[in-house]
Amino acid sequence: MDAEYSPIRGLYEVFIMEDDLMPGDDIQIEPVQQGPRRRQRPPVDTLQGHPYLEFPDGTDAARHCQKLRRMHVGSHASTDWDAMEEIAETPRVRRFIPIDSPWHLLFDLAHTPTYRELLVEFLSSFTFHPPGEPVQLPYPGAPHPPEISFRLAGIMRSMTLAEFAVRCGLYMQEEIETEIYTAGLVVVEKPTLVGFWQVIAGADHWEHEKSKGRVSFVTDPLYRYLHHLLATSISARGYSREWCTTTDLFFLYCLLYRRPCALAHGLAQYFASGHHRQERGFLYGGAYVTVIARSLGLVPQQDPHLRTPAIMPTRMGMQSLWGMRVIRRFPVGPRFKNRDGGVWREEALPEHFEPVHPPVDPADVVPVEDPPEDLDGAAVPQPPPPAGAPQFPRHVIRGGAPGAALHPDVRARLDRLDDLVGWLVRAEQDRREREGLPPIPLPPVRAPHQQHQPQQQHQPQQQHQDSDSDLDA
Repeated sequence: MDAEYSPIRGLYEVFIMEDDLMPGDDIQIEPVQQGPRRRQRPPVDTLQGHPYLEFPDGTDAARHCQKLRRMHVGSHASTDWDAMEEIAETPRVRRFIPIDSPWHLLFDLAHTPTYRELLVEFLSSFTFHPPGEPVQLPYPGAPHPPEISFRLAGIMRSMTLAEFAVRCGLYMQEEIETEIYTAGLVVVEKPTLVGFWQVIAGADHWEHEKSKGRVSFVTDPLYRYLHHLLATSISARGYSREWCTTTDLFFLYCLLYRRPCALAHGLAQYFASGHHRQERGFLYGGAYVTVIARSLGLVPQQDPHLRTPAIMPTRMGMQSLWGMRVIRRFPVGPRFKNRDGGVWREEALPEHFEPVHPPVDPADVVPVEDPPEDLDGAAVPQPPPPAGAPQFPRHVIRGGAPGAALHPDVRARLDRLDDLVGWLVRAEQDRREREGLPPIPLPPVRAPHQQHQPQQQHQPQQQHQDSDSDLDA
């Protein structure tokens, strides 16, 4: 199977090679879109005035609802175990997704209908305060907000994150006290994630500025399939599924390395960020909202207030695999293929890998200069300051050591100051002679190591600096 661009139609035409087909196959290949996609316009707001979507004016829920009810709702995709059996990948998939594990439940529950009204109401009112994180209270002594709160079918609900995990169907009640839930990872350092990306795709293919990489660079076809499941479930989005974001990479790392992952925490974060999505984007998560509604005793298919038909899910079966171009027909049947067209051979993941840090911007690098050579010898010892005097540092010109010499720049500066002082003295003397004024008596010779007040030390220095700047100007 190959693709070729048609300049007349402006589209990519898909050609199916003979070795990709067998007689009698009913081929319906999902088109692999190339180039930019045209964003769909937001649907007509048909939910205005719905009893489930009436929120008090001026509240965050009302503002969120006004935006969310005009957005498209996407369809989830779940695992097709028949397809995995047909391409002989079930044993390997089961190593990453054991039966009845949270990952297995996450992907299988995605095959649940979505009800638009319930999803919009849920996302508009959903709030999440992770346990253990500080919360800004409106006034001292105010009650702490619940970890999870939302409204569903017109009824406000609140619960803990652990109860939310059970309501979502991801964990059993008896698992809440085990490490399956308590030891779940919430975040992984980015250098570790990029190092993991280097293992599965190569660090050169990760765009550090955008924090994402193209999934097409992932070498193992099964990893690409699993990423597509993530991009239609816990990190679902309408477009840009060909990109692996940092969030996708976190979940994929936990999945492939079989690290315990806080899936309920991740799903709650996904729900809490639903109103941040672009208005022309898609809303997801409806499958899990339906599961939560059923756990609360609601029967969506019998609710007379649900006007729009349910959005049915799909399964990522053979049609999706052909569309992703990750399988090929071989004498033994359809199998994952490598980049050369042969049968894919599994490559075990390394137990350890090096983290990858982002490259340093040359503009941010401060050159480290060699320390200047000490040409003046040791510094002159400083006498102790008088009692009660401010502890200002003394700026003493180095010298006095045998064979020590002043730096040429320091010597030139001193000579310049000496010339300026002499010029000022002569100019003042000439002015007083012209005006018939008596000469100013010379100051007494300063005794060695004579102490002065800080104000007396800084005033002449300031005068010299002002005179120097005026004369140079």
